[in-house]
Amino acid sequence: MIDKEEIFPIGIGTWKIDYKNINNELTALMHSYAKGQNYLSLYMLYNDGKIVKSLKTYIDKLDRNKLFISVNLEPTIEEIKDIEKQLNEYLTILHLKYVDNLQLHTPKATNLSLMATYKEMKRLVDAGKVRYLGISNCNLEQLEEINSNVKIDFFEGVYNLECKINEDIGILDYCIKNNITFIPYQVLRRNKTALKNYPILVELSNKYSKTQNQILLNWIIKEKNMKPLIKCTNIERINQNIEAMNFEMEKEDYKRLNDFRNIEFDNVKIDWNATGEGISIDQLANQFE
Repeated sequence: MIDKEEIFPIGIGTWKIDYKNINNELTALMHSYAKGQNYLSLYMLYNDGKIVKSLKTYIDKLDRNKLFISVNLEPTIEEIKDIEKQLNEYLTILHLKYVDNLQLHTPKATNLSLMATYKEMKRLVDAGKVRYLGISNCNLEQLEEINSNVKIDFFEGVYNLECKINEDIGILDYCIKNNITFIPYQVLRRNKTALKNYPILVELSNKYSKTQNQILLNWIIKEKNMKPLIKCTNIERINQNIEAMNFEMEKEDYKRLNDFRNIEFDNVKIDWNATGEGISIDQLANQFE
């Protein structure tokens, strides 16, 4: 079994995997695994579970003990029994005895209290059906509440050059102090950040002879000590992503990336409590095409 410290620095995302032509995707997925990528993130919410079902073929080709599988509890949990029911659906579809990480996709995914939800998830850990617990898209107060009662090992949240709210509100610092692995999604904003051609990225790309996306990944992994989640089924880009770990930038350049701000994103109002005012945190990186 893979412990959390053995997870490869870049995880395999599955959003928009072409489940209708999964055999065409398998070559790239197998290439990712061969290159060392061993963290697989699954969401039943994607295409009504069709992506998860299609990936059974992929998982069957691999050594289960060398693959770290993270799954999400999705909207809506109405009763305690719904938690194990959702987990069992993953286990049944994928023919697994356990998952490595179980997390709540968002606090809004449960109509129970967070504590009731996570105490039941902890029971599933004790039962041997789950190894670690994580949470996604919550605020600092929610993370503190849960982690003070049930140990959290993973936090999945938006983080990139333009969207630093999880750092601004203290979540990144809290994760560092409490040995919680930060799994950022949308670190490249699906190539939208590079398309902006920010002067700092153009400069650093030329300075280090790397693509802008490689500059961003290097910063996220080496400076921010995060393990980004990236969906990629193009072998050339997979290689480029992994090669982003093979160089060092000067401290001053890392600092400039740390200090970079985008006022448009900074001014977006986040609706943490589903009041209808603002946007949900998971949609932040999709703003400002």
